[in-house]
Amino acid sequence: VRMAASDVLVALARSHFSFVMAELQGQLKALGEISKEFVLITLGKLTSSYALQCMPFMRMMLFGLRTMVGQVGSGRILRAVCGVLEQWSKEVNVYICTWEQCPLPPTEKEQIYENLYQLFCSVVRNWLGCKEEEDKHAVLGAMAAMMRVLLPKEQHRQHVWEQLLWLLHQYQVVQDTSRVTKSLSYFLEALEQVQTVIPQGTFLAISSVVYRELSDDNKQHSQAHKAQLTRCILLQARICPEETILFLHSQLGGEREAGCVAALDLLGALARSNEPAMIEKLPQIVEAVRCRCRDPSTRVRRAVLYFIKELLSANAQSCSAWDVVGHLFSEFSQTLGRRVRRACNIFLWEVFLSAQEEGALQDLCMDVLGSLDVSVRGMTKLLWPRLLLYVLPAQYTGMLIPLSRCVRALAEREEITAGREEEEQDPEVLSSLLQAPLLTPQTLLARLLVVAGAPFVGTELQAAALVLMQSLHSRIHGAVGAMWATEIPLLLQYLEGKVLAGRERQG
Repeated sequence: VRMAASDVLVALARSHFSFVMAELQGQLKALGEISKEFVLITLGKLTSSYALQCMPFMRMMLFGLRTMVGQVGSGRILRAVCGVLEQWSKEVNVYICTWEQCPLPPTEKEQIYENLYQLFCSVVRNWLGCKEEEDKHAVLGAMAAMMRVLLPKEQHRQHVWEQLLWLLHQYQVVQDTSRVTKSLSYFLEALEQVQTVIPQGTFLAISSVVYRELSDDNKQHSQAHKAQLTRCILLQARICPEETILFLHSQLGGEREAGCVAALDLLGALARSNEPAMIEKLPQIVEAVRCRCRDPSTRVRRAVLYFIKELLSANAQSCSAWDVVGHLFSEFSQTLGRRVRRACNIFLWEVFLSAQEEGALQDLCMDVLGSLDVSVRGMTKLLWPRLLLYVLPAQYTGMLIPLSRCVRALAEREEITAGREEEEQDPEVLSSLLQAPLLTPQTLLARLLVVAGAPFVGTELQAAALVLMQSLHSRIHGAVGAMWATEIPLLLQYLEGKVLAGRERQG
């Protein structure tokens, strides 16, 4: 019934706002707890629905709420007051940048700031030590919202920084830390708008706490919570890109496997963010990751591959500091070697599990190469003709399926078909090609024919070799194009028929 009555008052305020607001303010002085809760809930709804009309009443309302803060220690009224504070503070924040829309004179606006600061101090004195989990969550939301409003005011900024450390401490206090992360993220969004310098100690405190949450295997965060924690680092990186990269780089050198993986994941998120500040720093990020490429940990190597995937999907031009494409093939080859050696001891359960992990890494290498979008700026320069270097060596045969897809897509690009690829060539790549005398049209054709005619490699690899031959026909010999355009599709149909026949026999 109370909720229905509250909705009726909100609807009535559409045409009689001043009357409804005056009645609610008068009811705040009532002694009954149920009455106060009803009024506070209704005030929150009014703020959400009629924010601009609420502004002239803001000063008086803040004064009334400050009185209540000193009288309430815990429970539903505390949570209701915090709900109103959070909602009102967020609405005030909306109008900070557009004060011209607000009908208040400048002196009244400054007085709202001061009243809000006094209320902020009252909450700090009375409620930061509350014991109940629900109360802690409510206070967190109200504090973060008020801190964001007060941050632009230089005279209150130091106090805000101090309470931010209290907010970070809540990660050790509350059971559900997702509420802390939500409040921290909301506050950090304001830093870019205010364009203020984060104190070095505060920056390190934020980075360390968020990083610890992400790197602690004992904490089972949901995917949504992990995304919010990652967003906190991204928000910091917008303001302090150099410091953020240096911090994560320092974590890569640690001995903890989980810590290194968390740092790699965050660096991948920075690469993917496509923020202007990050694009400039991408070569520095790439260089930082190089130090973990030879890590003995399967988990770390997998994280490196995921970083490469994020990097290549964002900006291929930043790969010049490290041959990330070459690393995909190198990791595939080394993983294959380890997998073969361990097959000799497959009767050991630990070795069997390790072989499975190595197989998953191989699959990931192929997935990263196969998911490349050649239309990404700089991808043609990065891949062509670099990929041809990995066609001949036998240890890369397993990569031929995604490699074939990439080369075919590159061949269809205007830069390749129009013969303009020389304008984009990397001098180092051309030098590598000149130092590889075996890479000739003849050796390339011979290698692809061997794979295409070898039944033991599987029909998918045979088809990949044929597709690659057709894609490179003009590079192999100018006279084979018409013939291969007719013959190769027939061979592919034959291979497809073999697959279907095999499936029918299995059925």
